[in-house]
Amino acid sequence: MNSAAMTAELRPIRTSPADWITRARGLIVLALLFALLVLSRKPGVILHAEFWGDDGWSWYPDAYRLGLSSLLLPVNGYLNTLQRLVGLAVQPFPLTWAPTLFASAALVVQILPAVFLVSRRMEPVWPAAWARLLFALIFLILPNEIELYVNLTNAQWNLALLAFLVLVSAPPETRLARWFDTAVLLLAGLSGPFCLLLLPIAAVQFYHQRDATSVWRGGLLCATAAVQLAFMLSQLHAGRSTAPLGAGPRMLARIVSLEVLLGAELGYHTIRAIPALPSWQNNILPLAVAAGGCVLAALALLRGSRLLFKLVLFGGLVLAASLASPQVSATDPQWAAMATPPMGNRYYTFAMLAWVGILFTLAADRNRILRGVGIALIVLMAAWGIPGDWRELRMPPTDFVARARAFALAPPGTRMEFPIHPPGLSPMVLIKRGK
Repeated sequence: MNSAAMTAELRPIRTSPADWITRARGLIVLALLFALLVLSRKPGVILHAEFWGDDGWSWYPDAYRLGLSSLLLPVNGYLNTLQRLVGLAVQPFPLTWAPTLFASAALVVQILPAVFLVSRRMEPVWPAAWARLLFALIFLILPNEIELYVNLTNAQWNLALLAFLVLVSAPPETRLARWFDTAVLLLAGLSGPFCLLLLPIAAVQFYHQRDATSVWRGGLLCATAAVQLAFMLSQLHAGRSTAPLGAGPRMLARIVSLEVLLGAELGYHTIRAIPALPSWQNNILPLAVAAGGCVLAALALLRGSRLLFKLVLFGGLVLAASLASPQVSATDPQWAAMATPPMGNRYYTFAMLAWVGILFTLAADRNRILRGVGIALIVLMAAWGIPGDWRELRMPPTDFVARARAFALAPPGTRMEFPIHPPGLSPMVLIKRGK
C-alpha cells in the first residue's frame, strides 16, 4: 500500500450535521428536543394534565369497568385501539396519575412522525435532510392546530401521519425496522378510520414501486380496513351527529381558504377575526384566497415530486371525508360551524401539512417567481402564524386530583363525577369497584 493510500485510510471520516441527526443517537437527542419544543408552548399539558373528551368518556372508564374486552368496544362506529391500550396500561397506577400518563403517551405519538421524517428511512424519497428537519419542526408547531396538541383522544391523527410516512418510506433494511412498520400500520389501521384513506396511498405506492414491501404494507392496511369497515357497517351512524351538512361551493371556499390556507399562514388567533370583515361576508375574499391556493397547488403538483402528490392526495382525502361526515355540531349546519374557528380544528391538519408541502416545493423551484412566492409564504408562516399561535388556548384547571384522591378512599359502590376538558363537556363518571 502506498503512502497516499495509507494517509487516505487514516484520515478521519467527516460527517455533516445532516448525517449526524439521522443516526440513532442523533434521533434520540432530536426526539427529546422535539418533546421540549412541543411542551414549551404549554408545559401545563403535562405538569397539570387533564382528561380531554373521550379520555374521560370512554378510554379510562371503559378500561376500568370492562378490562380487556374494552378493546372491542367501538366509538363513533370504529375501533380506537391506541387509546384503548393506553387506557388499559394505566389501570395499575393511581387515578391521579392517569391524565399525565395519557398526555405522555399522546406526546410520544405526536413527536414520532417528526422523528421518522428526519430519519434515514425517508432519505431515498426526500434526500434534503435540512428540508425534512424544517418540515418536521413546522409540523410540531403548526399554526391553527388546537385539538391535536398532546391529546390522546385525537392521537390517532398523528398516528395516521406516521403510518403515511411508513407507507411512502424506503423498505426496511433490518428486522427491527420491519417490526416497527408492522406495528405502526396495524395500530394505525385499528385506531380510527384512517386505514380506509391510506389504502389509495398504498395503491399509488404499489403502482410506483411494484415490490414485495409495497404488497406487504398494502396487505396489512387491507386487513385492518376490513376489520374497521365491518364495525362501521354494523354500527352505521352510531354516535355520529345527525345535524344537516349545509354544504355548498361558497361554504367550501370559506372553509378551505380560512381554515386551511389562512389558518396555516396566519394562525388561529388571527383568522378568528376574519369572518367579521365585510369582504369576507360577501365571499369576495374567500373565493380569491381559495382560487389562489388552487393555482399554487396545481403548479406545485405539476413540478413537484411523487411524495408531494401522495401527501396532497392523502390530505385531500382526509379533508373530503371530514366534510362528508363531520362531528362538529349536534344541531346547527355542520359546514357553517366548521367555517368558524376553531370548530373541527383537527379536520384541517393534513390539508395544512399538504399546503406546507406545496410551499416547500415552490420554494425549491428553479423559477424565480415561484421560488419567491414559496419562500415568502413560508416566511409569513414562520414570522406571523407560528409566533401568534405559540401559546395554546388556556383551559381553566379542575379539581380532578382532589376528586381522584377522594375516590381512592371511598367505599366500593361510590359513584363520582370528574370534570374533563374542554370546559362545558359532560363529566367522567366512575363507580368504585369492590376489592
